[in-house]
Amino acid sequence: MFLYNLTLQAPTAINAAVLGHFSGEKQRQEIVVARQQYLELWRADTSTGKLQVEHSENMFCRIRSLASFRLTGGSKDYIVLGTDAGALSLVEYDAKLARFTSVQYHEFGRTGLRRQIAGQYVAADPRGRAVLVGGIERAKIVYVVTRDSEANVLVQSPLEANKTHAVCFDVVGVDVGYENPVFAALEAVYDDSVAMTRVNKQLVYYELDLGLNHVVRKWSVSVSDTANRLIALPGSSDGPSGVLVCSEGFIEYRHWTGDAVHRVPIPRRADAADERGLLIVASAVHRMKGAFFILAQAESGDLYKLTVQYTADAVTQLGIKYFDTIAPASALCILRAGFLFAATMEGGSHQLFQFENLGDEIACAEYFSTDDIDGSAARFQVHELSSLALVDEVEGLGPVVRSRVLNLADEEAPQIYTLSGRGARSALKIARHGLEVSELAVTELPGTPRAVWTLRRREQDTYDEMIVISFLDATLALSVGEDIEEVRDSGLLATAPTLALHSVDGGGMVQVTPKAVRHVMPDGRVSEWLPPQGREIVCAAANSRQVVVALARTGGHCVYFELHAQRGMLREHEGALHVGSDVTCLALSPVAAGRLHAAFLAVGCEDQTVRLFALDASRCLEPLSMQTVAATPASVAVVHQLDALRLYTGLVNGLLVRASVDAVSGELDSTRTRFLGARAVQLCTVQVRGASAVVALSTAPWLCHAHQDRLRAIPLSYDALTHASGLVSEQCPEGLVCVAGNTLRILTIDRPDMVFNHASIPLALTPRDFVLNDESRHFVVIESDRGHMLPSQQLEQAGEPLPVEQFGLPRSARSDQWASLVRVLDPFTGDSPQVIELEDNFTAVSLAQVPLNGETYVAVGCARDLALAPRRCTEAAIRLYRWTQSGTQLELVHSTPVDGIPQCLLPFAGLLLVALGDSLRLYGLGIQRLLKKAQSAQIAPHLITQMQPHPQYPDQRLFVADVQESVRLVTYNPGSLSFHVAVDDTVPRYLTSMCVLSDGDTVALGDKFGNLGVVRAPANVAQSLDADMSGAGLQYERPRFGKTHKWDTLCAYHVGDIPSTISACSLVIGARQVLLYTTLLGSVQVAVPFVSKGDLEFFRALEMAMRKLWKPVSGRVHLAFRSAIEPVKGVVDGDLCETFFKLDYDAREKISDLVDRTQQDIFKKLEDMRAMFAF
Repeated sequence: MFLYNLTLQAPTAINAAVLGHFSGEKQRQEIVVARQQYLELWRADTSTGKLQVEHSENMFCRIRSLASFRLTGGSKDYIVLGTDAGALSLVEYDAKLARFTSVQYHEFGRTGLRRQIAGQYVAADPRGRAVLVGGIERAKIVYVVTRDSEANVLVQSPLEANKTHAVCFDVVGVDVGYENPVFAALEAVYDDSVAMTRVNKQLVYYELDLGLNHVVRKWSVSVSDTANRLIALPGSSDGPSGVLVCSEGFIEYRHWTGDAVHRVPIPRRADAADERGLLIVASAVHRMKGAFFILAQAESGDLYKLTVQYTADAVTQLGIKYFDTIAPASALCILRAGFLFAATMEGGSHQLFQFENLGDEIACAEYFSTDDIDGSAARFQVHELSSLALVDEVEGLGPVVRSRVLNLADEEAPQIYTLSGRGARSALKIARHGLEVSELAVTELPGTPRAVWTLRRREQDTYDEMIVISFLDATLALSVGEDIEEVRDSGLLATAPTLALHSVDGGGMVQVTPKAVRHVMPDGRVSEWLPPQGREIVCAAANSRQVVVALARTGGHCVYFELHAQRGMLREHEGALHVGSDVTCLALSPVAAGRLHAAFLAVGCEDQTVRLFALDASRCLEPLSMQTVAATPASVAVVHQLDALRLYTGLVNGLLVRASVDAVSGELDSTRTRFLGARAVQLCTVQVRGASAVVALSTAPWLCHAHQDRLRAIPLSYDALTHASGLVSEQCPEGLVCVAGNTLRILTIDRPDMVFNHASIPLALTPRDFVLNDESRHFVVIESDRGHMLPSQQLEQAGEPLPVEQFGLPRSARSDQWASLVRVLDPFTGDSPQVIELEDNFTAVSLAQVPLNGETYVAVGCARDLALAPRRCTEAAIRLYRWTQSGTQLELVHSTPVDGIPQCLLPFAGLLLVALGDSLRLYGLGIQRLLKKAQSAQIAPHLITQMQPHPQYPDQRLFVADVQESVRLVTYNPGSLSFHVAVDDTVPRYLTSMCVLSDGDTVALGDKFGNLGVVRAPANVAQSLDADMSGAGLQYERPRFGKTHKWDTLCAYHVGDIPSTISACSLVIGARQVLLYTTLLGSVQVAVPFVSKGDLEFFRALEMAMRKLWKPVSGRVHLAFRSAIEPVKGVVDGDLCETFFKLDYDAREKISDLVDRTQQDIFKKLEDMRAMFAF
């Protein structure tokens, strides 16, 4: 078995983010974010307040930390990557190439996540003279950064600042002006002979002596044992320099220049319990002219504004004040334009806020270091957002606890239902393949339109002035503005339908109706061209200087017009165009830069051909090429994408055909075909992010655009549309005006870089598992959180309850108290018909839907006073519920006590199978409780976490996953009422997910170290089990030494993220099944099985060539990354193969020679592999 692994959606959680001028433009700030192994450049549009992903690139490594620096006198920021590559990586963003490029790469240690190898922390000198790369323990390496005579960035030989027996918690660069660079580290020194019950944490300054070229440990001071974070303050003329040390419950200022320590408590909420103090988890320093301030965020999500009063010699006062409350962030970035970007790891969505004020207007107590105040007395009353206003939000899936691939909505493609998030910010999310569309306006029309256009009075105008709608026998003109109104004096013929419309160079417009070509002059005069007697115009195409019309029932007779340069009138070309078949559609190519006329004319004909004609003066109307298609063309469009002309053809049978056009000869090649729907495909050209794109309308609207150096077609998650046109206005810079039925709609595509759009249904607590009632299509979700209150207890509290989405769940007085509930959820409306709260400190740990005695029940495994380390509880039970009211309500039947935590449940052989620790127990339905039928102990070495039945023999065999000893094939003997292990593994896999394939002998596995594997039972085991269903014979056919049979490893692949759920499903209509898996941090990936030996050999050769001739920007060796835990086997990395799209021509040519294929052949294979099995 061989697999082709593809990423459909990159991880959505952001673990690091930095702010800077990475493109080199002075007035433009960008944000570089790290999403596990992806490095992305984001931009906040200050005019619209929208976040945009400018570029995303797979680094093929684990990005652990980020830092930015700028060379002295420079205007561009560079990026320092802290990765598992065991090397220093300096990266810059090349705005011309629109990609990240490697500036410097220097290896210093072994690869992988190792505590004594640097890479966990990176810090840069604020003046851009040096960078430091640090490890969790011992390792600190400093590099001096300079530039050569050509202004290229150089790094000198590394200087070590290692400290043995020291665990590092944070590293920052201290702003000391242009003195020797200084780095501050928060270290805990330990001794091998003494257990680390108490640690001696120190703040240590390391100074880089630029004259002597070595690093010295200049200064150290003891700090609190709970210190966890450092915040560097501006220095030189901008501030006092030094650092803020964030500890549990307080923040203090430290610097080597004085002994004075300024400390302020971290205020807590007025209703917070007197337990441990708060920890600061994120911070941002913002410099203003002559001042600065700090925003720090606690783990509860509360933001604090820190101010520092200082003189030329020392700090005089440190102040702290409650600012606002947002979701807990992994990184904060304050933009000069007045925005705050908050990236998150847990909430699933990243938010952009605009500053309303700086917190000075809010009536809230401020605490100073000069005040003598106890930490427990520093309190504040939370409030709604007052200093910040949410302006944009980027939805994500992560963290994903569980997922299922279903098609409950009966759509063409299935949906991915995920349990995501944590606490009050958790949700059931429904991911659909397609772009999210925002609806700005909907207007009823007097009839059913047949076409729609937007029109500018002059070609050089920035915004459209009119929306023109064509009906069966009339044309309606509407003005574009704040209000849409009918235009009476537009100059258009309102009593006839319109076939084509365009503004004319120099003013005026051209309108094509079935009876005439009307040229409306700027002064209102109209010049008309009439077709021959008895003939009508069937279709037309026009731009600012050219018009082409086709006459009906003439065998393809077309008339070509050009705008006379001196007279400003349309002039009919002397020679007529006879295609040879009746014409169904026409399109002109875009006008190239520096030219006045379109070079090509595309003609779709009744004989199922698309023909290309030249419009140059030297070969006007000369046929150039012809393409045969599978059906009659319904529409054609020619656009310029990725530095080439593309011809799109929509067919009446729902197919979309794309071909490349040679800009000189007009030859067509690189044909691609995609099925869009059952209706004829209508095409219109639009602008997306300043580039040309095509909207294809069939049973669903699709967008065909350039994304990440390749062309893709992606559906729009919206109703079916019949006609569309691009709209540019002051309120909507890049919009669509569309027709659906008898309504006119104005839409925008806010995030064309996305793959999925998400619909969220909020949940109250952290979700743990869910099952589906197939008849009512309702989910049952179990939720639980430790240390929080139940929703009913929250309502009983005095005062008005706060929105938990912003402020989080209220904590209970007891830290060991559990809040848990069972929810019945309607995924279509988002309503919860029933919510069952578990009382007496019970928490739900497992869930299953079980058919017993001909009726379907829901079994919930519960534990009381649950503790996780070590695992124990005072009481455990299995609660059995019956479906009522047509599958929308649950009714408790009875509760059965058990003598262990019911970790997982499974319907098996008409009974309920319960995993209790390392044992399996079968229960049958009783009147007052479940009845024990069978039990077998020591099925797994440690703890059974998952169970799945055999797809062919669900009553005799099952697969059992152990928490750290992989998966086991277990057989059930109904005669002896016992379970036997038939096959186990030789590799200790810490499983998080598994999926049994349809053959029953193969299992796909995911473990907590980020690996995907596939194992298969030996052939003799399958034969023995087929002959003896009970599996008793295998007990006497074991291999040598009496051990059980072992799995054969077919595939091994390091994903880089923890697979939370693996599913076997089909994503494309009529396609084979693939393995779709979601990961903890929100990525969605598929593994496609190869069935053709030729495909396997081709992609293997391409992968080998890419490894040989291309190196990731991070410098990580690709083979080493994919073999980080276990040597890669049987899997081709599709992400690496698709990097072929981003290479320059010369690099692609070298790889093509190694693979012995042309570049176009490789392009086609890569595109077909994704389109046929995935998105």
